[in-house]
Amino acid sequence: MIAPPGPFVGIRTIGYLGDKQVGSGPETADWRIKMVPIGNNPLSNRVYAIACASGAGGTPQAKPKPRSSSGSGIVVDDVGDVLTDNHVVDHCKSLTVKTSNSKPLVATGAATDPKNDLAILKIAYDVPLGDPAYFRSQSQPARLGEEVGVIGYPLPGLLSSEPKATFGQVNSVAGYNNRYTLLQISAPVQPGNSGGPVLDQSGQVIGVVVSQASLAVAAIVGNVPQNVNFAIRGEVTQIFLAARGIKITTGRRRQPLSTEQIAAVGLKSTVFVQCSAE
Repeated sequence: MIAPPGPFVGIRTIGYLGDKQVGSGPETADWRIKMVPIGNNPLSNRVYAIACASGAGGTPQAKPKPRSSSGSGIVVDDVGDVLTDNHVVDHCKSLTVKTSNSKPLVATGAATDPKNDLAILKIAYDVPLGDPAYFRSQSQPARLGEEVGVIGYPLPGLLSSEPKATFGQVNSVAGYNNRYTLLQISAPVQPGNSGGPVLDQSGQVIGVVVSQASLAVAAIVGNVPQNVNFAIRGEVTQIFLAARGIKITTGRRRQPLSTEQIAAVGLKSTVFVQCSAE
């Protein structure tokens, strides 16, 4: 005798912040025919990592390593050194970098600074890779309220593969929890911008994009933070590079450029960093 089937169970999405339920979605009865495997692309991998970072009721789970991910980087000299964020590359088994008009080139990790979230990549081939960035002198740190531009490769699995330029201001000369190794900027950034340059009005690097304010903040303060983003200060990146014997070009502020000119300058030294964790 075959036992009769039990009651049908649908799927409902429930959101938690810690042990507090903060929302839920409608029950889905036809999930068996609607659910499909997630794709293997940067956007799907990020959604997968976020969704699996904690279980129901806020129970911490082991954070899965993404199968592939991407970020941005800055060409810092003529010998193939690329500056990026450590979190962009710390889980990678293989790396490639490319400019907007070049083929992907194999790269390897050369040095890291996990505390300040910085890393140096080296190109495996002795070929030109864009133009080295121009860094603003450490004696001229970023100023509160000055206008900045960001160049990078955000959301490559969703947006076009072309580099993107956004603009804003320096909102604070300190980051979250009063971290003075960071700047707070209003130039919009997305996943994939990490490791890209923050440029002043002369097109000189004054920071390296590192993160957005977490959307979890929305549940705490009651609204979504608007353009609250952070960058590693240019002075910190220059100390990191100098300690590894990497020589960069620096100077004082020059004549302001138009936004189109700033984007053109930044484009020449910004690269797409592709990571594979498999």
